[in-house]
Amino acid sequence: MQMPKSLACRNFSLAHAVGGVRKSADFAAALEVLVCLAALAAATLSFLLGWLSCPGAAIFAAVGLLGLIGLAWKRFEGGRHPGFFFLCALALFQGGRLLASLLGGEADIQRITLMTWYEFGITREVAALALGAIALSAICIYAPCRWGYHSLPSLRMGSFARYHTYLYVLFWLSQPVQLYKNYKYYEYASEHGGYLVLFLDHGGMAASIPAAVRAISLISMPAFVGIFVLERRKKYLAAATAVYLLMAAPIVFTGSRGAIFSLVLSLWYVAKIKSSRPPSPYRMGLLGLALVLMGALIGSLRLEGGEERPFAAPAQFLSDQGSSLNLTEIAIAYRGQFRPYLGSYLAGELQSAFVAPDQAGYVVGKHFNDDMARFLNPIAFQLGHGTGSAYVAEAYLLGGLGAVILISLLIGALLDCLHALSGSGHGLFLAAMILPDMFWMPRAGLLDWVSALARIVLSLILLQLGWCLYRSTARIASLLWRADSGAADACLETGRTPALTFGENP
Repeated sequence: MQMPKSLACRNFSLAHAVGGVRKSADFAAALEVLVCLAALAAATLSFLLGWLSCPGAAIFAAVGLLGLIGLAWKRFEGGRHPGFFFLCALALFQGGRLLASLLGGEADIQRITLMTWYEFGITREVAALALGAIALSAICIYAPCRWGYHSLPSLRMGSFARYHTYLYVLFWLSQPVQLYKNYKYYEYASEHGGYLVLFLDHGGMAASIPAAVRAISLISMPAFVGIFVLERRKKYLAAATAVYLLMAAPIVFTGSRGAIFSLVLSLWYVAKIKSSRPPSPYRMGLLGLALVLMGALIGSLRLEGGEERPFAAPAQFLSDQGSSLNLTEIAIAYRGQFRPYLGSYLAGELQSAFVAPDQAGYVVGKHFNDDMARFLNPIAFQLGHGTGSAYVAEAYLLGGLGAVILISLLIGALLDCLHALSGSGHGLFLAAMILPDMFWMPRAGLLDWVSALARIVLSLILLQLGWCLYRSTARIASLLWRADSGAADACLETGRTPALTFGENP
């Protein structure tokens, strides 16, 4: 059958229009990335010629990071892309000191203050390389996200909706055990020196709880995330979220905030995907400020060496969180000292989700963050203080700026793949489970998220086994109910009660 000429012309015009819109979007994306790279190249040239000072370069980098975040907000429809949240985390952990300078704080990028009892300086060139690496990473993460971005249709739950009741059963059964585990951890930390016990004796703290109880965390968090993805009734969603955060309160009271911080960002992304409301930059700003204040408050709860930490103002909090910039600078300045152990560093990160990070059993060349902390302050390191890590620093150790560019492009492509998966219930659940560890990468190792992914796979296997058991139990219960109902109906028809007919011969 031949298609009518008018219909064929209409389809051709529609396809031509769609192709034109796509080409226009691709051109706009390429132009944005080229403008960002041109601005970075101009700033680099000005720095090399001496026209731009180090404080000026810090301000330029801070404004550039904020501008890129604003661009991601606009192009990703109010932050409906994990790349937006990753850029926010990168700006906080690698550019926090730069952002604090915009609020009146001090940010001398040529001084190393992280963990040291005495400040020491680095060269102007090293500071410029660190700022360039961070800026290039941000642009290279934004580029694939912007290039592949498309609006997602309405969220389709499909077969994922069948897990609704099952996830609620798991969630409510696991919360009392989760509270017991978290409280025992808090109790152990309080009796053994506070927050630093997480790094000095994490193995002992974990051993104080039975393995079966510790395994509950492999079920509790996925169940909560699944409920957060599925539930559309605001009251039930708020109740489940409040209960989960309440059960996590004992861990928060020790001063640990990394897991909660990254989980909140992931849930924020899920809420964006589920919501049909137009984005509001004011609401986003208020929520971001609330997150900063919450982080400062949790930090003030820490006991380090038996002393409490005072509540930090927002500018001081930004500066403290942005201390990872020092780590990147040191990795660049002393690359030759750390690079020989890079293979061991990456191998150790592949085990990080399953091996307790005890600094008491320190081995040279096993963990980058341990070597970095010991390099900066051996005495403070023995007391439990640490520096964390950063994917930018480890990427530079791997292959200089070229490796930073390549790895950042791969991270951006992975974030875009997770966004593409978010159009379905199963995909959004998987993205929400993976993203917390990816959002932590600006302050974590290059492959820590891969180890966390292995733990997520284990959690999903346990969930699937539990689902099979739940479904089998439900079927057996349904059959027994039908049989009992059938017997009751037969009794009613004969005028006998089950008590009289039970055990009688037919």
